[in-house]
Amino acid sequence: MQIPVVHSPPRASEVLQRSGASSTGIALDALPALRRVAPQDLAPASAATPGTSSSAGKYRTSPFREPGQQQRLGELQQGLAYAERLGQALQDLKSGLSRALAQPQLAGRQALPAKLEAVQQVWQARAGESGGQLDARLQPVAEGEQPRQLFRVRGLDVQALSSAGAETLRLAMPGQPRATLVPLDGQGLQRGLQSLQRALAATDMRAHSQGGELLFSAPESQWPALRDGLSLRGDGKRFPSGQMVRALLDPQPDAISPSGWQLDDSQAQRHSLVQVLDAQAKLDRAQQQLSQRLDSAAALTAQAATETSAAQQARFAAGFRAEASEQVLDFERLSALAPALLGLHRNQVQQLLLPPGQA
Repeated sequence: MQIPVVHSPPRASEVLQRSGASSTGIALDALPALRRVAPQDLAPASAATPGTSSSAGKYRTSPFREPGQQQRLGELQQGLAYAERLGQALQDLKSGLSRALAQPQLAGRQALPAKLEAVQQVWQARAGESGGQLDARLQPVAEGEQPRQLFRVRGLDVQALSSAGAETLRLAMPGQPRATLVPLDGQGLQRGLQSLQRALAATDMRAHSQGGELLFSAPESQWPALRDGLSLRGDGKRFPSGQMVRALLDPQPDAISPSGWQLDDSQAQRHSLVQVLDAQAKLDRAQQQLSQRLDSAAALTAQAATETSAAQQARFAAGFRAEASEQVLDFERLSALAPALLGLHRNQVQQLLLPPGQA
């Protein structure tokens, strides 16, 4: 077996001598100017301003690679996986309750406490295992939002906003350097609610009127600190003046409360079975919405992937041709110089691209 002879690539000086070039400067003059790649060259095409020439228009970023797209898919999949675990735990408890009520003498009813405990454990893990896709009301969280805790503030209700007389309410929130000022002009509920909403716009709290009640919400992650640290003060009309007084917050109950389901007797089991069926109905609606969102996100990803494999490659090729056409290239010299470039190393090219004075 003969081993083929591998020749070392010719030196650049030898190639230039054979091609008739007297110096490396002549050969390099034939090449397009070398420059560093600027960050804006890798930006999406939409970032280019009208009337300007930018490489961003030629090498457009694909939606498939938009930051957050894969994370969004992962969160939806995680939310659906959690919903399936919760649904399975509820189904196991439902089956056990149905058998126990149909045949009370069966020994299988002894397994009911374990099935109920399984539901409780899955529900308690919702905040950490649902990917932020399900809130305590078993409703899908809006895209870009966090699960929020609904609550009421005692004394700060519809009646307080509707009362006559001007007053400035001060709300001191944990982590806020200054109190939030809420000017109430006493001109009716709508004006008072609008003033409250404008004041809270700079915070993570929100307020809205629902069913004749004034409800507030805050991110679930901030709820413990807010529950224990929110204080308020007024001018002595609706709210006491003087020192800040700790506000009393009443959280809205969760959609399901498995810790309160009882299994002591047949009546308690029937009541718990009703609660389980109601929880399953709410969970089914949430799963349908999450599935639709996942299907839509997956369709967008597939469309972007197709664009990446076809249209974007075509745009890249067109951009490369346009870039080359802007330069006067001597392909005879390029073909003579190309073999010499095989011997160049990465660090040599990097040194060549450094700005003047840093080489």
